[in-house]
Amino acid sequence: LGTVLLFYSIFSAIQFIYEEDRKLILYNALFFLISGIIGYFTFSHVRVRFETWLNPWIYIDNKGYQITQSLFAIATGGFFGTGIGLGYPDFIPEVHTDFIFSAICEEMGIFTGIGLIMLFLILVYRGFKIALNQEDKFFKIVALGISVLFGIQSFIIFGGVLKMIPLTGITIPFVSYGGSSMLASFMALGILQVASEDLDLEGIGDE
Repeated sequence: LGTVLLFYSIFSAIQFIYEEDRKLILYNALFFLISGIIGYFTFSHVRVRFETWLNPWIYIDNKGYQITQSLFAIATGGFFGTGIGLGYPDFIPEVHTDFIFSAICEEMGIFTGIGLIMLFLILVYRGFKIALNQEDKFFKIVALGISVLFGIQSFIIFGGVLKMIPLTGITIPFVSYGGSSMLASFMALGILQVASEDLDLEGIGDE
């Protein structure tokens, strides 16, 4: 579900910017809404995600255990954290991937968590700035897509861990454990770096 939401967000953002027929954007949003409703009644794990988002406390001993432990960990850390190695992140299932942000907030404090969010905001801001300054349309769209990818991916996992939105298990770029995620994130960052350069594509073609 997280991967589907990422691809849909990238497509919707590019469509919103470049599609002249605004009705297609409305149809796309309507299709997304209908698909979400169908998915809710078709797949049990989708209903579980919504139930634990609305009120995880009544399911604290089973399907709501993960998100409640995440909230406990963030609250325990306070502003400055318990100290590196002095927390209990192992209480949270899948803490090294989906809930690494909770462990960071517990041991290093909410201020560190806010700083991490600010770093991603700066990254997304720089990505959009690259897209605006790039004259080549292809690289402009690529930079835009990668910026949206980093922004939406971070928002989905930060929002899920903090119970702002229904939880969807994806990684935080450059932070969560996972070789393929780390490799893909650095590849995307490298492509964004190339898109930030002024490329004389016509000169390359002439050569």
